[in-house]
Order: sequence, then structure tokens, then C-alpha cells
Amino acid sequence: MPEITDKMIKELLGEDRPLLFPGAKPRMFSASSDHTMRLWNLKGGEETRLLWKHKGPVLCAAVDFDLNLAVTGAGDTELMLWDLSEEAEEEPVQRVFRGHEGLVNAVEADFINRKFISSSTDGTLKLWDMDSEDEKCMRTLEGRDGHVGAVCAVSAEWRSLQALTVGQDQIARLWDLETGKCVIKMEGHTGPIWAASLDPECRKALTGSVDRHLMIWDLRSKSCIRAMLQHSRPVTDLKVDWETSQAMSSSVDRTLIHWDLDAAEPLHKFDKHPGSVWCLDVDWVGRKMVTGAGPGDKSIYLWDVSDGYLEKEIVGHEGSVWAVAVDWKTAHKAQEKALGIGIFPRDEHEEEDKPTASPKAPPKASPKASSKKKSRRRRSNVAKETPATLSKDTPAPQG
Repeated sequence: MPEITDKMIKELLGEDRPLLFPGAKPRMFSASSDHTMRLWNLKGGEETRLLWKHKGPVLCAAVDFDLNLAVTGAGDTELMLWDLSEEAEEEPVQRVFRGHEGLVNAVEADFINRKFISSSTDGTLKLWDMDSEDEKCMRTLEGRDGHVGAVCAVSAEWRSLQALTVGQDQIARLWDLETGKCVIKMEGHTGPIWAASLDPECRKALTGSVDRHLMIWDLRSKSCIRAMLQHSRPVTDLKVDWETSQAMSSSVDRTLIHWDLDAAEPLHKFDKHPGSVWCLDVDWVGRKMVTGAGPGDKSIYLWDVSDGYLEKEIVGHEGSVWAVAVDWKTAHKAQEKALGIGIFPRDEHEEEDKPTASPKAPPKASPKASSKKKSRRRRSNVAKETPATLSKDTPAPQG
């Protein structure tokens, strides 16, 4: 008897789902252990461009689709600045940055002010200037209060010039990027920490670890205020919408979990990947998500976050997918145009940060962040999630 698939059920029942990205073809960027990066038409799932220059697995990426720029880090210890525009298709690499002595496994970029920060298995963090002629780092963050062993993830808040880092030594650290000093150290995990997110006000943080836990931290008290256990194997990546207190985590256990951080409770589990899930990118407003998988899978999935529906499977990489990023803004603008109204909230700094010069020219520094407290969007979209059958009291399976 042939296997009954979701597609067959949909055809039989005549299920009518909303159109996917009406009027838009959002771009997606992916990086893989096959040494390549690829650009995709996310709506159709077609590969539109192949980028190759690294001599090792590409482990991390930061992308700005508005400026057509990307920074990648790889197992060859190098970082590269890429021009993603069609005009630069023949020579897409703008600069190569060298200085790390180990694998580069995390990068965060401030494309407006032409800076980025990277972390490595060599135990250091490095701050870089995209326009540096000698392509050397501006500052190395290490020393007596630095990490012991590999630094696995970094989350930077450029307006406050602070960065949260985590690593093999099981400690989360907050750094002052102006002085290069570690100002806070937080301990609580019992395994290496692989993922982290710092809230825009630099008051809270979320981390995910090999010990299977996610921990919410209060940076003022320097302590863990909630610990969440639902994954049965190491947590590999996470994304947070701090305004609505939602998070999404991925794991070696092949699942993703959508979290309500205020309640420290799971809302929904996504479990259709046949392999470990290494990375994700979430559109919290449009309720979509893309995920990249590792050995035994190597695919990219597009999900509807509101009901867990798997919209599309995209294949093409020959190795594990280590990083994904999507131009969600294009989809938002197309939908607004179709409806004739503005339905998606604007970034309060979007206009003032908009560069007036070519992306290659250093623009004016962005103004300091407003002290006005950010308004919180209504969290009705969280309440509409499919009720989860998970509970924090349910013990996680071993393995």
C-alpha cells in the first residue's frame, strides 16, 4: 500500500491554504559545510546563485539584503565580505579578513556603520572594520576574563556597543565593545553553550546548551531566572522576538520548539526534519520560518509558524546547512502593497539608519538609541498558536 502523504491528504480534502508570499519572491541566503553559499527564490524553491571561495565549511553568516552585503566565516579561519548584487556576480568577494587561528563559527554585523564581530574555536572574539585597507581586526577580546576554549556564539547590540558570547567553558559573558572588557560573567549551564540572544535593552539574555536546557538570564542580577527543558539532545540555535517574549530553538534531536518566554512554556513543536536541525530564521510578524539541517538531511524547510504546516522542502546543498537568512521585508512590503495598507510595524530606526551613500562608502554614524521604552505588540498571535501538548513538568527523553 503506498504511503499517504500530506500532499495527498490536501488534494483529497481540498484544503485551501493562504497564498505563499503573494506578489513577492523573497531571497534566501544559505551557507553549508559543502564550502558553498547559495541564494534562493524562497517562494519557488529555486537556486538563483552559487557562491564559492572559502576553502573550508562555511559555518556562519550575517546578511543585509537591503545593501546586498554578507559576511561569512568558515573552517578555513577566514571571514569574507560579499557583494550580493547582480552587478558583482563575476567578482562578489570584496575583502578577505584573516586573524583567527581556529574555525570561525559565529559572526554578527553592523552593516550601516561597517563593523562586525566574530568568534572562533581559538577562544577569541575579534572586532573588524569592513573598510580596513590591511584587513586586520580592530580589537581582539580575550584576556584574564575571556573564554577558555572555543567561543561558539555571539549576539551583539550595536547601539549600546555590547555583545553576549557563549562557549565551551559553559559560561555566558557580556562584553563592552568600546573598552574590549568583559563586564559580566554568568554560570549555570552544565555543558557547552552553543546559542545565545541578547535583548535590545541589554537587560535579559537567552542561551541554549549541550545540556539540553534553555536559560533566561537577568543581566542586572547576573543570574538565571528560568530554565526550560524540552529538547532531548543539545540545543543548536535559537531566535528571539523580545518584544513579544517569543523564542524558537532548534536541536540535534531533529525538532524545533516555539516558546512563550514569559511563562517559560513551549507553545508548539516542529518535528518533520529527518536529521539534526542546525539553524533557523524566523519571521515573527509574517509567521514563517526557515530551518537548515545537518547529516542525514541537508535540506532547508519553510514552515508556517501559526499551525506548524510544512510549506516547502528545498534541497541543493551537499553538506550540512549551517546558516540561513531570509529577506522577510520584501514579503511584508508586497503584502502591504496588495492590501493597500501598512500592516507590518516599522523599525523605529529604519529611516534614520538608511544610508545615503553607496554601500562601500562609510556612512555617517547612526544616532544613539532613544531612551523611550519600546511599545510591546499585542501578544494575541501567541495565544492563537496550536495548543501544545508539552509541559515543563514532562521529563525529556534521554539520548
